[in-house]
Amino acid sequence: MLLLVGVAPPKVTAIRSSQSLALLRARDQCSRALTPAQRLQLDKMQYEDAPHVRLYLHCFWARLQLWQDASGFQAERIIQSFGGERRLNVEQALPAINGCNAKTRSRESGSGSGSVSESQAVVDWCFRAFTCVMATPVGDWYKRHMSDVINGNA
Repeated sequence: MLLLVGVAPPKVTAIRSSQSLALLRARDQCSRALTPAQRLQLDKMQYEDAPHVRLYLHCFWARLQLWQDASGFQAERIIQSFGGERRLNVEQALPAINGCNAKTRSRESGSGSGSVSESQAVVDWCFRAFTCVMATPVGDWYKRHMSDVINGNA
């Protein structure tokens, strides 16, 4: 009779890139205030227009230093961070990201000069710019890439 007590199978850990680890860290840090259902929704890349989604997206992109409140998404840094020309069509990505920054910024709605309304306007702009990018081929690539990261394949 063979007795196996306290013997655990060896752990197989996927080798993740530093970029993938940064994405996972930002995702975890920015989702701390979310309910499990909200977190699952975001993991499925369902970005409804809701306050928790807007705050999460701003936190996520700002934490990665790929969003600046004064200028929006940092298109060139995003492309470099996500593998550059090896993984992304730069001629398509740059104008898509920069175009969404510009198009959604002009719709900024600030009513007053309080820091709360300015802060909210930036969070709203980030959400609008993100959903704009998601409607482009860059959004399709992002969904595939994030799915790979979340599932341990990147």
